[in-house]
Amino acid sequence: MKRTGLLLIMLILLLTGCGGKENTSKDLDDNKDNSIPVEFAEKSDNDENSEGYVFEYNGTKVAMNGKADPILENLGEYIDYFEAESCAFGGLDKIYTYGGFELHTYEIDGVDHVASVIFLDDSVSTKEGIYLYCGLDDVLLIYGDNHTKSSGMYTYELDKSKISFLVEDDKVVSIEYAAITE
Repeated sequence: MKRTGLLLIMLILLLTGCGGKENTSKDLDDNKDNSIPVEFAEKSDNDENSEGYVFEYNGTKVAMNGKADPILENLGEYIDYFEAESCAFGGLDKIYTYGGFELHTYEIDGVDHVASVIFLDDSVSTKEGIYLYCGLDDVLLIYGDNHTKSSGMYTYELDKSKISFLVEDDKVVSIEYAAITE
């Protein structure tokens, strides 16, 4: 029930994207300049302009802001599908559910692009090895201290993407890759 509530909250936040600009505060303990290692930045085969954090599932690279059609084709059949009118971009926002994650898309000029990937369970992980319910220490060890922190959400930005880890009791309870569209 707690996981369902968390997913519902995250979905509501995504669909209310027409709200004001996000306001995050820099973690006060971040006095170091620990940048994300360059090997975490990766170009997708699907879109030369998509850089940043890339989710990979069964050999398919899912780059934020990348064109969704070739990614969806490579991912294969989805378990569930949902669409709604977009308040941020016009067109439709679409959610494809696969085993272990959801892939959210947004539409610009009739072309769907990847908006986010949200982990649903611990059957999937980041390519760096972080998965749901692993420890905060693991996240900090792999991703470093160059993050923003707000209400238990640790967010790392890289190029046109970000990856966020919601932490409760020093355990990761939510992982989301998201496109930066501004």
